[in-house]
Amino acid sequence: MLLLGGPVRIAPYAVFGTPELAASVLEALEGRTVALLANHGTVAHGADLEGALRATELLEWAAEVYWRAASIGTPRVLDEADRQAVVEVALARNYGTVRPLEGR
Repeated sequence: MLLLGGPVRIAPYAVFGTPELAASVLEALEGRTVALLANHGTVAHGADLEGALRATELLEWAAEVYWRAASIGTPRVLDEADRQAVVEVALARNYGTVRPLEGR
């Protein structure tokens, strides 16, 4: 979720094509790359089409993980302090980067 800017927000329902829906989507996207639109679907953006597609795929994967977890109980959602701790540890350990194998 950190790659999407944090927890995914849900824009409240409004009729499609209305200024109200546009305003709620913009608010939900503030600081994020994706948002859910109540009773409509999703919206994503990126630096280019490929970036928007990657964000959409990540959102779909996360939604499936949450759905599966919810089928066996209530998923634990990290609060802001927990999320910040994850960021700090990931940065300190260069998590997600590729390091060359020793001796090669």
